[in-house]
Amino acid sequence: MSYKLRTILLPSLLLVSCSLFSQEIWTLERCINYANENNITIRQAKANVRTAALTKQQAKESRLPSLRANVDFGEQFGRTIDPTSNQFSTDATSFSSIGLSGGVNVFSGGIINHSIKQANWNLQAAIADAERSINDLGLLIASAYLNILLSEEQLNNAGKRVEQSQAQLAVTQKLIDAGTAPAAEKFNLLAQVARDEQIAVQARNNVDLAYLTLKQYLQLEPDYNLQVQRPDILIPSDARPEEASLTTLYQSALTTQPGIRAAGFRVNSAREGIAIAKSAYYPTLSVFANLNSSYSSRFLDFRNGTIVRQDTISAGQFLVNGQPLNIQAVNDVYSFPKLGYFNQIDQNFGQGFGISLGIPIYQNGRTRLSVERARLNAISAEMQQTQTQQTLKNDIQTAIANARAAKRQLDAAQKTFDATSLAYQNTEKRLALGAVNTLDLTTSKNNRDIAENDLAVARYDYLFKLKILDFYAGRPLKLD
Repeated sequence: MSYKLRTILLPSLLLVSCSLFSQEIWTLERCINYANENNITIRQAKANVRTAALTKQQAKESRLPSLRANVDFGEQFGRTIDPTSNQFSTDATSFSSIGLSGGVNVFSGGIINHSIKQANWNLQAAIADAERSINDLGLLIASAYLNILLSEEQLNNAGKRVEQSQAQLAVTQKLIDAGTAPAAEKFNLLAQVARDEQIAVQARNNVDLAYLTLKQYLQLEPDYNLQVQRPDILIPSDARPEEASLTTLYQSALTTQPGIRAAGFRVNSAREGIAIAKSAYYPTLSVFANLNSSYSSRFLDFRNGTIVRQDTISAGQFLVNGQPLNIQAVNDVYSFPKLGYFNQIDQNFGQGFGISLGIPIYQNGRTRLSVERARLNAISAEMQQTQTQQTLKNDIQTAIANARAAKRQLDAAQKTFDATSLAYQNTEKRLALGAVNTLDLTTSKNNRDIAENDLAVARYDYLFKLKILDFYAGRPLKLD
């Protein structure tokens, strides 16, 4: 092996060996499970589910009574009305009021019931959307995983080709030294070695890029030490894509694909929207009750007054039996203390309850237009459901056709590889007999190498197409 190749391949092999000893091997199932917990898209989908669940809970709790407390404090200046005594005053007055009010909806045209049902359908749709995101990401991870396996196999094959070219170069050099082969034969093999080393470098880069793609799906850092597991058997022995039935797969996918379920849930939600819009035609009935009290800094305690003085008031002079008589009256002047805060709250305490009935008569056509919009939304949801089902059927048709084509491509690639391998072996024998030159051997080897690479690509492509069929059949993504 040349020094250049050793500087390229040996560090890569050492890195792989160190990773095998330093960390657990990642299977496809582990990659998918890890992504489901850490991928941003999945986490966002799960957050949407939690939001929909809160909306449903809020709709359910709208059945419960409402209760509100209020506490007000303030200061009045100028000519104002005392909020407690209801008299005009020009002095600064401190005031406070407290209250507790509550109400419960008795009837509102069924809007609460339909809102709860709609929120439940929206929650089911959000759950199905999250499942669809998980499935879509699983397919991407499976594709990246298989691409790593393909790239590593191509890297391994590239290393073997370099070794073969190096071995052939050594044999040719011995023949040249022995005088049984011309010196020009060496240059063809040197060119072949350089080409094989270039392919090995490209294969190493493809492995790195394939791992980078998988790490991005897993939300891992680029320098994270990751090594995937290579299954012993890749292609299932019982795979029969030519026998796959569109009707069978489609009927199975209608019940297993979350995207189909989500579309159905949104149709139900849109239909509930019609009932919600119609509820505005009906009267609303509610029951309410309240407790309240107030305080004023000018409110006096008239029960506990004290006499501060007595004033004599002259009522005037009157004639009694022809004689003048002065009439006087004694007026007691009282001083009243301010009534304390809690005493005022107690004395001013009041209660009330009642029934509120609202009857819609004319609303500028808003209700009628809202109902029409809700009906259009339902029609749009139904059309979207039909489109989703048709897209699913088209995707399954394409998946079946792709799997069958990949099977034929794999069979053809296998035949080509077998034929080019025999041709290469024959050319090696003829070269040993001197019937061909190294250029013929190089050409035959290149044909064999191309066929080997095409075979590896066809094998992994066929495997991925089979996994897509398993996906539509509702089977989990795994390699066994």
